[in-house]
Amino acid sequence: MFAKSYKITEPKRFEIFVEDIRHENVLVRPEYLAVCKADIRYYLGNRETSILKRKFPMSLIHEATGTVVRDKNGEFKDGQRVILLPCRKSECLGDKCTECVRDNPRLMDNYCPESVFCSSNYDGFSKELVDVESQYLVPIPDEVGVEAVFSELISVGCCALRRAGLTKENAPEAIAVWGDGIMGYIIALTAKFSLECRVDVIGLSKEKLDMFDFADVYFGNDIDLLPKMTVAIEAVGGNASGIAANQAIDKLYSGGKIILCGVANDNVPLNTRMILEHGLSLRGTTRSTRCDFEKAVELLKNEEFRKRVLRLLLSVNPVNNIKDYYAVFDKESKSTALGKNIMKISF
Repeated sequence: MFAKSYKITEPKRFEIFVEDIRHENVLVRPEYLAVCKADIRYYLGNRETSILKRKFPMSLIHEATGTVVRDKNGEFKDGQRVILLPCRKSECLGDKCTECVRDNPRLMDNYCPESVFCSSNYDGFSKELVDVESQYLVPIPDEVGVEAVFSELISVGCCALRRAGLTKENAPEAIAVWGDGIMGYIIALTAKFSLECRVDVIGLSKEKLDMFDFADVYFGNDIDLLPKMTVAIEAVGGNASGIAANQAIDKLYSGGKIILCGVANDNVPLNTRMILEHGLSLRGTTRSTRCDFEKAVELLKNEEFRKRVLRLLLSVNPVNNIKDYYAVFDKESKSTALGKNIMKISF
């Protein structure tokens, strides 16, 4: 069976490929796709040339939902809507970890050195059809619509809380989130509805912070007004992530923990003196695995949660050809709004 795909072959250049799809598992037609900051970095060529040469050609997009065309094993019905999971297990010889991280409930598949991730070191979902093992599909409930395309971001928020060992039962009085971008919004929202505690958000943009009506908001230059806390999450990213992390370090009680979620292209300085003096712990978190997606779906069943996720939907853009595909990438690369311009793809 042959199917088309869009692949990036060099910065700002997509080409149409025709591939042989081996229908061995669940055949899915991707439908709603969201462009990630990582996709934009590939599109603009904002990675080292040696890395880009190693990655290209590659289909981008790891935030996607689709419709089942056919499942040979009968687990999914034809026409069923599903979330496509981007993290895939690979054969592991067990020689890169002292203990298997897949068996560690705080780490699991996405921290295995042998796992692959769609649109990073494995083809993403910019394809007419994909053949997917059932373990990498999560059904979408009937009450959840196009907003399901944000489930990957929500799952990353769920993963951050899981990595921190936080549940509703042991939730702190408050949790602080640095970052007023989409990742900060999603993590703050996920914390609010998962932990049911107060959430403090620190940002720079009044327009964006106004959307955080479920949290107490603070401007970065009013940090003295922020109460001290036991848990802080940095979701700023870029070189400013160091500034955010150091502000969090200053505001944590002794024995507190900081979860680093933002990706910086360069090394950033951290106030190690304060980390040592106050016995703080740091954990890095990225991506997610199946249990986090399942938690994301449970959150999306909540109407109030769903309404706030829908605020992030800036537009839905029909993509019928490669010109339309270019247009969405161009729009997203220039956007500074809090939200995403979603593709509804049709080959």
